[in-house]
Amino acid sequence: MQKIVFFLILITGLQTRAQTKDIRPVLLSSAPTESALFIGNDPFGNTYTIKDNEFRKTNRNQQFQYRNLSFGTLKQVDLQNPLQLVLYYKTFNAAVLLDNQLNEIQKINFSETNPELFPQAVSLASQNRLWLFDLNSQKLGLYDIFKNTFTPISTPIKDAIQQYQSDYNYFYWVDIRNNCYASTIFGKISFLGQVPAFDQLQFISPKQILFQKDNRLFLYDLENAATINIVIPEKSLESFYYKEQILATFTNNEIRNYKITLP
Repeated sequence: MQKIVFFLILITGLQTRAQTKDIRPVLLSSAPTESALFIGNDPFGNTYTIKDNEFRKTNRNQQFQYRNLSFGTLKQVDLQNPLQLVLYYKTFNAAVLLDNQLNEIQKINFSETNPELFPQAVSLASQNRLWLFDLNSQKLGLYDIFKNTFTPISTPIKDAIQQYQSDYNYFYWVDIRNNCYASTIFGKISFLGQVPAFDQLQFISPKQILFQKDNRLFLYDLENAATINIVIPEKSLESFYYKEQILATFTNNEIRNYKITLP
């Protein structure tokens, strides 16, 4: 009987170690780069950065730039649709939509069109709308970019938003208590779990996130509260970006692209 118990404990321990073993991405390419704020990549081989408050799109053949001096400091960029990029200038409560060559599609100055709004978060939603979190009302809602109307979809959100991310149908955020939530476009909010302390974070799905802490990168399972180390050689990791099994890492002088398989 003691042998059976010992055997079961041993198997359980081996399974646990197997489930939490490190992830080792495979290097696909690397390239030198100038010092800038790395935003991310797209599936077409373009890299997006901000340098001296100028938004840049770079590939092997050319570079596009966009700068808007009248709106102040560029705070946030939404890359989910490379044909309709969203730039948010928090200081002047403004957003700019750009095409794939960084030409202006539309400018929205919320202080003029909707002076009652004080957006903290702005990103692309479905059907010509933007996700918008309004600090004045503490409500999440949808902003119609053609009608210039804001429709709240949530009750007031108590804790301040620390970081956010979205796709067409969901808005994800982490509050100052490191609690994660997701809202549908109909305002249904779900609690996803709590995350460890982080320097940068990216939602991969409602169940998984990637996060960076102290020059190290991890995968975190929200359902099981389990952390898996991602082994990369970078010693001075500044930021990262994940899209469709490609992990891009950025240091002060190099971009590396890895193939990564997440469990």
